[in-house]
Amino acid sequence: MKKIEQSKNYTGTELDNLFFRPMLSGDSADKLGVRVLYNMPVPTILSFWHRNPDVLQKYTNSGWSGGSATERTQRTINMSRVKAEASYSASDYFSLVLEEIACRPEINLQDLSGTDLEKAETALFKEAIAESIRVTMWLGNSELEDYPYNSFDGFLKTIIDECKKDDTELVEDSYTSEVVANTEFADIVLDLAWGNANETLRNLKSEGNLAFFVSSDVYNAYNMLLDSASYESAFLARQTGRNELCWHGIPLIDTQVSEYLDSSKFPHSYVILTDRRNLALAVNTSDFPGTEVSMWYNPDEMENRQRAVFMAGCGILMPELVSYIHYTI
Repeated sequence: MKKIEQSKNYTGTELDNLFFRPMLSGDSADKLGVRVLYNMPVPTILSFWHRNPDVLQKYTNSGWSGGSATERTQRTINMSRVKAEASYSASDYFSLVLEEIACRPEINLQDLSGTDLEKAETALFKEAIAESIRVTMWLGNSELEDYPYNSFDGFLKTIIDECKKDDTELVEDSYTSEVVANTEFADIVLDLAWGNANETLRNLKSEGNLAFFVSSDVYNAYNMLLDSASYESAFLARQTGRNELCWHGIPLIDTQVSEYLDSSKFPHSYVILTDRRNLALAVNTSDFPGTEVSMWYNPDEMENRQRAVFMAGCGILMPELVSYIHYTI
């Protein structure tokens, strides 16, 4: 057996349970660092309730003095119909799937069942879909034709467009290569993002959801800066690593898109300070006709092909609660 010829098609609950829910919930969703809205009612709407600062009133024996209803901010996430496709030569595909299951102790390689192969094929395609969603979430630009991530607009484009719409000045700085090599620029740009934040955004720190979403060069430079501290804890961290980097109690999240930035139209180095709940990714596989995942063998081309059709988009609830800077070297 050197090829996999059985076709597979997933819709409805199979599509939900086998493909999308495992990668858009639990630990998989937490790793993205943003709100993930999966199969929410369409149109998918982000909501934020404003706490009334004067609910405390003088006591009276009767009457109602609660004032007006609690205010809320809402924003609709524009979702686009997207598709993910991948093709492999039959022999390469068989090798990839076999590699996926070869290390499992319960697998009998002399008697591979359809279930074993199906799970391996599913895992292979799920990884590709999840990575594509994650990258587009940051680098998406639907206005560009000859661009690999144009299925929907990502956070960077949305932030830049909102700043231009509101005539908000984009904070840009320039650093010499010597400063960047000294790693101190990481602390400088993080401090600049904090200083550029408005008071409302800063006050959200007490709720524990503020985060710096940074390019990999900032993340790595800040890690090296912490290593340079002359403390025993810094020495131990160099030996064992750090599970999380924080700047004055605010975690840093590496967006991990540096390898894709060469083909993008966005700055290669940036810092975004905002509340995690302010950034949301929405995926829907239940409310639109034609949503499916298919895997089949094409004998004419001697290829195994995979295709997923679904809806996806991302949005920012309150752009005014974003402090964004980018810099050049």
